[in-house]
Amino acid sequence: MRKAKIFITSGEKLYDDLVRIKAILDAATSHSLIIMNEIFTSTTSRDAIYLGTRVIKKIVMLDALCVCVTFIDELTALDPSIVSLMSTVEHNNAALRTYKITRKPADGIAWSTTLVIKHGLTYEQIKKRLNG
Repeated sequence: MRKAKIFITSGEKLYDDLVRIKAILDAATSHSLIIMNEIFTSTTSRDAIYLGTRVIKKIVMLDALCVCVTFIDELTALDPSIVSLMSTVEHNNAALRTYKITRKPADGIAWSTTLVIKHGLTYEQIKKRLNG
């Protein structure tokens, strides 16, 4: 594993994430429940994978229970004890969420493009609105 050199300052989201997760991990035991929602989204994918891997491995080592909402598929395959769950969308319309969660391996599909189109945020949609 590579050594990370990350330079951040107090008040930045990444700094806040790191301070919070360090305090949580320092206090965690095998009786802990840790909930993480999209941690490390303020950094690059590469650094998020590196940091997320370190955090998840520490949680596994502690034998703590963790719920981690993430788009980083690599984190789901770090240990046999990790259970991958995915939310689902309508089969014929990926913009419609079903609010059902199923147990299955991460598949790399984030549906973000569908949501961008649905909310009118593609380059062409924005350009059309600006030009009238």
